Amino acid sequence: MLRPRARVGRTAAVVPLIGLLALTGCGSSTDESRTDAPSKAALACRATWKELGAQTSGRDSRTNPSALAPRWNNIAATVDYYATSASAGDCGTRLDEQKASMQALASFTTRLAPYDMELRLEQVQSDAQRYASGPQPAAPEESGPAKKRDRPKPASRTAGPAEVGLALKTLQQQAPVATRQQGPGWQQARVADLADTAAVTKTVKDLAFLSGESPAYRACSAALILIGRALATTRK
Repeated sequence: MLRPRARVGRTAAVVPLIGLLALTGCGSSTDESRTDAPSKAALACRATWKELGAQTSGRDSRTNPSALAPRWNNIAATVDYYATSASAGDCGTRLDEQKASMQALASFTTRLAPYDMELRLEQVQSDAQRYASGPQPAAPEESGPAKKRDRPKPASRTAGPAEVGLALKTLQQQAPVATRQQGPGWQQARVADLADTAAVTKTVKDLAFLSGESPAYRACSAALILIGRALATTRK
């Protein structure tokens, strides 16, 4: 009787496979986790970008229109990228160009600020509220025996707390309306090419025109004048 032949082929194939696994170290992640470490120059460059990023802090989250937060957000994203991924060569021309872009945007927002009633409200609100809740300012002292009919009339009278309170209320109500009425101007400011001097000048000029045509802007301007005169008396 013939006996079944042994399945030599399958058993023999197992041995070299086990040996191969032993040689390659199955499960080891040494090679897989190995990465090229950045050079000292690259790390120094990244630190420089990180310092530059401090200048964008908070600018990308402001809500007043002249802040141009979306434009600052784009800059912040670029700076953050290079702060973590820059090579040594990214601290030359590329860094200088980024600094120039940031300076141009900061200068542009400064030129837009006078037309931003939401920003101007923010700048006076605390002091105006304090003034509006305070006592009536004292009348100016008179000196000399001059008769009443001979006394010169004052050029302007200091507004009292109630008047300042009403002016502040007007500013609070009308500032957002002014922003909406200036809408095309702010939209243009968000996309203007800051490398084009003529485009920047036109954007500011158009915004000034729209502001003059806005009833809400004019109401805010009058309120700011009254508030500003009243606050000036507290700084003397």
